[in-house]
Amino acid sequence: MPESRAASFDHVVEEQVRIPCDGRDLCGSLAYPDRGEAHTWVLLAGPHPLLGGDLANNVVRAIQVALAGAGAITLSWNYGGVGGSDGGPEDWEAVTSAFWESGTFEEERGWVAEARHVQAYLRRQCDGPLVLIGYSFGCRVMMEGAAVDEANAFALISPNPNTVDFGKLAATAAPLLVVHSTNDFTCSVEALETWYTTLREPKTRILIDAGEHFFRGREDEVARSVLSFVDAIGYS
Repeated sequence: MPESRAASFDHVVEEQVRIPCDGRDLCGSLAYPDRGEAHTWVLLAGPHPLLGGDLANNVVRAIQVALAGAGAITLSWNYGGVGGSDGGPEDWEAVTSAFWESGTFEEERGWVAEARHVQAYLRRQCDGPLVLIGYSFGCRVMMEGAAVDEANAFALISPNPNTVDFGKLAATAAPLLVVHSTNDFTCSVEALETWYTTLREPKTRILIDAGEHFFRGREDEVARSVLSFVDAIGYS
C-alpha cells in the first residue's frame, strides 16, 4: 500500500509510492478521492523522459487529478532514472544524442518493460475495472509493455501509429478513446484518420484544434475528454 502522504487538494489525495521493478524501485503517484468508495482503477503512462515525461507533466497531472476527483484511483510513475526512480540509461548524453538523431534508442525498451511491473503493483491493490491510459510515448509503453488483456478500457493521447504497433487492440473489445491534435508534429491528422478507420469498435475519437503535441494551455480539454469517455462507459 502507499508509503507516504504527499499532498491533498480539491477532494483529491495524492500519495508517493515505491513500486518494485526487477530488484529496484520506481517512484509513483497514487491519486484518489478523499471521500466515498472508488471502484475504477487507472494506470497512466506519461510521455518520453526527453519530452517532459515525468510525474509533473502537464497532461499527466490534468488527467490524473480529473479522474481522481471523479472517483477513480489513478497511478502514474516516473520511468527508470527519472525523478527518484532507480535505474535508467547509464549514459544520458549518449541516449539524448541518439534520440534527436533517430527518434529512438535501445534503452527505451527498459522503460517499456516497466509497465508490466507497475500494472502488477496496481492489480495487487484493486479488484475493479481497469483503464489503461497512455500519452505520447506512453501509448507505446501500454501497447508493448502492459497486459492489455486485463484492461476494461483504453485511452490513447497523441498516439503515433507511424512508430508504434497497435495490433494488440484487435484482440480486445474494450472501449477505446483516441485524443489527438490537429497540428501534432509527431503524426499528421490524415495519418491518424487513416489509422483510426482500421481500429475495431467500440471506439471514440476526439480531435482538439491546434493543441499541438503538448497541449499547453489545453490540458483541461484533454482531461475532460478522458473523463467524459470514462463516464460514458460507466467507469466513473
